[in-house]
Amino acid sequence: MTDTLERVRLRIGGKAVDAASGATFESRNPYTGRSWAVLPDGGVADVDAAVAAAREAFEGEWSRTAGQQRAALMRRLAELIGENAERLARLEVNDSGKLYREMRGQLTALGEWYHYYAGLADKLEGRQIPAPNPDYLVYTRKEPIGVVAAITPWNSPLLLLSWKLAPALAAGCTIVVKPSEHAPVSTLAFAELFEQAGFPPGVVNVVTSQSREVGAHLAGHPGVDKVAFTGSTATGGRWRAPPPRT
Repeated sequence: MTDTLERVRLRIGGKAVDAASGATFESRNPYTGRSWAVLPDGGVADVDAAVAAAREAFEGEWSRTAGQQRAALMRRLAELIGENAERLARLEVNDSGKLYREMRGQLTALGEWYHYYAGLADKLEGRQIPAPNPDYLVYTRKEPIGVVAAITPWNSPLLLLSWKLAPALAAGCTIVVKPSEHAPVSTLAFAELFEQAGFPPGVVNVVTSQSREVGAHLAGHPGVDKVAFTGSTATGGRWRAPPPRT
């Protein structure tokens, strides 16, 4: 019965919301073959809302947050990952069918990625370039690129997401995540930790969907500045990269 299923919601602009259409789908445990969770079946409108929230957060305080502050938030997130490792590991086991021992090990160590990139957040430095004229000062400055779309696969979703997410956060980018429809629940649970850690609303957004159209819309969205994708070559080849922002 659906009343016994775990229920999760999209994460857009720091809020837990249903799909704009109200549609849902169920996640099946691949070992038992039974449904165990129900989640929103997002659409194009939800992607648009998530990208808009990420853009607002980026153009608001996040891109101007000092590296030291971003580092502190990422370290707090790492602590929360450790505190919630057991729950997140069990969600991944239910979703993907992978071994508990493997998922528990991954989630216990996952915070280290955020500690590592927290150490880089305040060291993103430019450099002075020698100029032919002594009256000139020429230098480079590294800036965050903007809104990043992160599209992740079903196997080890939080580990593979972190390889995209941690460096993006360290650089001062904001993110819209579209996890695989085969293992999406842990990503939505993980997204709850960002508000607990103190990240501004909209820095990390998650849209779940069964539709290929949703992933394609996110990958080609004009409001997205960079796409980080893990999946098949065939799927990646069907998605057109967004045009460069001017």
